[in-house]
Amino acid sequence: MSIRVQGIRKRFGEFVALDGVDLEIETGQLVALLGPSGCGKTTLLRVLAGLESPDAGRVDLHGRDATQLPVQARNVGFVFQHYALFRHMSVFDNVAFGLTVRPRRTRPARTQIRARVEELLSLVQLDWAADRLPAQLSGGQRQRVALARALAIEPAVLLLDEPFGALDTQVRQELRRWLRRLHDALHFTSVFVTHDQQEALEVADSVVVMNRGRIEQRGAPADVYDRPASPFVHRFVGTSHVLPAERTADRVRIGPIDAGLVPGPDGPLEARVRPHDLALARDGEGWPARVGAVRVLGPLVQVELTIDGVPGGPRIAELSREQYEATPWRTGDAVRLSLKRWALYDRAEAA
Repeated sequence: MSIRVQGIRKRFGEFVALDGVDLEIETGQLVALLGPSGCGKTTLLRVLAGLESPDAGRVDLHGRDATQLPVQARNVGFVFQHYALFRHMSVFDNVAFGLTVRPRRTRPARTQIRARVEELLSLVQLDWAADRLPAQLSGGQRQRVALARALAIEPAVLLLDEPFGALDTQVRQELRRWLRRLHDALHFTSVFVTHDQQEALEVADSVVVMNRGRIEQRGAPADVYDRPASPFVHRFVGTSHVLPAERTADRVRIGPIDAGLVPGPDGPLEARVRPHDLALARDGEGWPARVGAVRVLGPLVQVELTIDGVPGGPRIAELSREQYEATPWRTGDAVRLSLKRWALYDRAEAA
């Protein structure tokens, strides 16, 4: 099922949760709504589900105006962060619930319900737990039960509100890979909310970055990371360091580094660079800096740098273990810093 929202606005008192949001999602896509707390991503998800009514705008589901449709008429499945399972019901009965409460005229036969639940429990690898209560399962297993329950009604759209936020890191990584495989197998349209950049980049076909009730950027994960459309996206999606830059007669310099011709008005700019795009050398051209600390983090090495004449505290360069072992750095070493890639923004835009 395709989704289209146009001009969606929603306020809670004086707080503007959604400020004219436009978004299209193609059938079969897995889309991540990414952003900080209060940016509007969960409100948008609830508007799609019919759990919130917009103050203005329109929601189309597969070309049909669904703005005023109640939840039960939208054919969407919803998965919450904290599972929302019925504690007194078995795993089987939790998954079957959405089918058993249907009106008699649309309710499947008991044999059909049993077959559907057994199929789903096998799909989420919990067929052995059908008779158990939720309290007898781990957090990751309970979330898989919640997903199976949402899928039992055969929704056209699956909506997930930070589905892995309550889980520890290892379980969260395993479940998001599992969700990606499940989505590829079933090809349903999915929208999930997260504030975890790595989760969005790893799982989604398309990432929608939100800020202050608006969409800052929408694109493939690699495009959002490599070509951020605004300073906010650059600093929110991944790690971002700020360096002062200046444009004179269409030529830009980032400190002592010639960044080439960039047409525009003369004046100060803001250069943003990823930690892995900082390159270190013992001598030669580049920005003079000094090593403050070195941290070996498995396959990555973080080198803390104080850059001569640049305020704002140290910056972190990320090196591979192989790069570090070929040229080891020690606290107090003098270095020359150069940039592999950067993004330039006007100071006014970056504020």
